[in-house]
Order: sequence, then C-alpha cells, then structure tokens
Amino acid sequence: MRSGESSGRTIGETDGQPGGSELECVAFLARSEHRVHVLDQLASAPRSRDELRERTDATRVTLSRILSDLEDRGLVRRRSSDGGCELTTFGELVHRDFARLLGTVSVGQSYSDLISRLPTEWFDFDLQCLADGERVRGESADPLAAARVVANAIKDGSSCEALVGTFTSLPMYGYEQAIRNGTDAEVRVVFDSNVSDTMLSDSSLRAKWREIESRTDSTVYYSLDERAPCTVDLIDAETVFLTVDRERETGFDIISCSHPDVVAWADRVIAEHRDRAVPLDRRTDVD
Repeated sequence: MRSGESSGRTIGETDGQPGGSELECVAFLARSEHRVHVLDQLASAPRSRDELRERTDATRVTLSRILSDLEDRGLVRRRSSDGGCELTTFGELVHRDFARLLGTVSVGQSYSDLISRLPTEWFDFDLQCLADGERVRGESADPLAAARVVANAIKDGSSCEALVGTFTSLPMYGYEQAIRNGTDAEVRVVFDSNVSDTMLSDSSLRAKWREIESRTDSTVYYSLDERAPCTVDLIDAETVFLTVDRERETGFDIISCSHPDVVAWADRVIAEHRDRAVPLDRRTDVD
C-alpha cells in the first residue's frame, strides 16, 4: 500500500458493514475521499477497473476493497457484459445528493462571512451552484473597489440586465463612459423603491440618467415599487454579479458566477421585475 493511502476503511467505523443507520452510511462515504472519487468517476460513465485505478491513483488492492464495499451497500454493480463497474440507481441518487451537500459546504467555506447576508430563500437555484463562482475583490483597499469591477464589466460588455437593490452610481458612470467611447451596448436597469427614490431626489443623479437616456434615445432605467433583496447584474448573458451591502463597513460584497443555473435564474428574475416596473422618467411626472 502506498504511504498515506487509505485502504478504504477507517478506525472507528462499524466494521464497514452495510445495513447500519443512515448516518453510518453517510459517514462511510465522508470518511474516505477515495470512495467519493470513485463515485464521481462512475457518475460520468461506467468504467473498467483499470480506468478507475488510473483516474483515482489508487492501488489495485485499495480499489478492489472500495468497490467491494460500495457493492455491498448497493451503490455500485459490475456489468456482466464487460466486467466494468457502474452506479446503481440508488448509487446515482446518493452521489447526486452527496455532491450537492459537498457543494453547499464549499459555498459556506468560501463565503463564510457573506453567506448569512445572501437572500438564499430568494435564489431559485441550488446554493451549491455558487461554488463555481468567486468573490470579487478589487486591486486596492478602496471599499468600492469590488463595485468598480462590476462597473468596468458593464462598460466593457455588450449587454447588461440589472435589478438594483444596493445603491452605487459607479455602474451608471461606467455606462456613460461606454456611450462616450461609442460602445453600442444594450443596457436595461431596474431600480428598487429605495434606489429609485435616490435617483429621483438627487439632482446630479437625475440629470445623469436623463442624459444617458437622451443619448441612447431609449428607456434604460426602470422603477420598481418594491424592495429587491440584493443587486443582480447579468453581463453579456453569461456572467452574474450578486451584490449585498457590507454589515459594518462602507462598500459592498460581490460574488461573480457563470453557472448556467445562476445565469438562467438571473435572466428570469430580472425580466419578471422589469415587467412589474415602469420607466423611471414616469416617476418624475408623478413626484
């Protein structure tokens, strides 16, 4: 056996026997990265033992023990046609849910100081999808450095759809610069009730968004008569930025993610809120 390599069993297990409690079954997988790795490999396609040994870097003895244990628990079976291994239906279900659990734990570890402020009950996607994302950090100690990253993405992108629940004028100024540079980007932004009030009450901001709409000869900014749980920016229909206010400091915490489920959710939720919104300039007539 290779140095430091697990045999597939761990001291303290109930002798690795099937038929134990549900927690023991979960612990059986959690105690060994090799077991999980084997399930990962079989989840994508049936494989021969040689393929599994190459992909998992396990010794022949270790792999044989792992496969035997997984077979005993009904997670894996041997194919009579070629002697290869594949997941059972039960194994597919267990792997799916275990992978989801690991993804959720990964999100909690990656965004430990941020996750409590994310409106997870509002997200219509598995939280584990954010494991594919990353924390946006600027190149300086400026508390608005992360927001500048989003503003630059809007300035350099070809399209932006946004639902805004956290106020910063940086994206607006970034879009204005793109217009001055001759960029023909398609931008539509929905402000929630709080941000709408700011855009209407501040004379300099009001002049700025009116100038932008005049230059583009289109409705760019919309007003929503309700709060948004956070800011959602969808850039070029492929990258989502989720922005929340910091708890005790000035500035924002931002996650960037391109997972297809997150992109689809962002596209849908922004469109739904825009359908309920009115052009911001109509609010000037009322207010």
